Amino acid sequence: MNERELAMFPLGSTVFPGQVVPLHVFEPRYRTMLSTLLAPGADPTFGIVLIERGHEVGGGESRSLVATRVEILQAEEFEDGRWGVVTAGVERLDVSEWLEDDPFPRAIVSRREVIDDGGASLDDLETLLITTLEVAAAGVGIESLPEHEFSADPLQKLDQLSALAPLTEFDRQQILEAPTTSRQIERLSNALEDKLLMLRGLHG
Repeated sequence: MNERELAMFPLGSTVFPGQVVPLHVFEPRYRTMLSTLLAPGADPTFGIVLIERGHEVGGGESRSLVATRVEILQAEEFEDGRWGVVTAGVERLDVSEWLEDDPFPRAIVSRREVIDDGGASLDDLETLLITTLEVAAAGVGIESLPEHEFSADPLQKLDQLSALAPLTEFDRQQILEAPTTSRQIERLSNALEDKLLMLRGLHG
């Protein structure tokens, strides 16, 4: 299983591999975490895990057991001790054990494999996603969306489509946890169809 100990950052959102995530870090425990990870010779990666119940600040929250390892791309410490950080998702993780939060949250994790068993056309899924984004944007007065470039690699493209989907964090987490590509496509498609139906009902 290649288990390892990894610093963890519980967050109120789900992150997919390949997704770029900016973070504003102000809690003392996460300041300590960043100082540790950015020390010479350290591995500048950590896990982002969805908070299922509770709050981002203060601890005591209930956390998911499927997370995403992210790599620190940029980090800047401000004069008051806060950090501005840019990270990018690397891979899915299974959490087998949570360790003490002192000095910061940590867990025993292993890489979570997704079985590539094909699935429906990603072109059809892309069309569904773009349509949903356009209807959502029109509903708030946005006339056009930025163009998105997707990877030629189907697994990477599937995660890119998943990351862009305007869904609840519960739905996004269910998509992240899908054990196969066909299940990921199915969950994403169903969630987008429901979202599109709701948006059209709201905005006509």
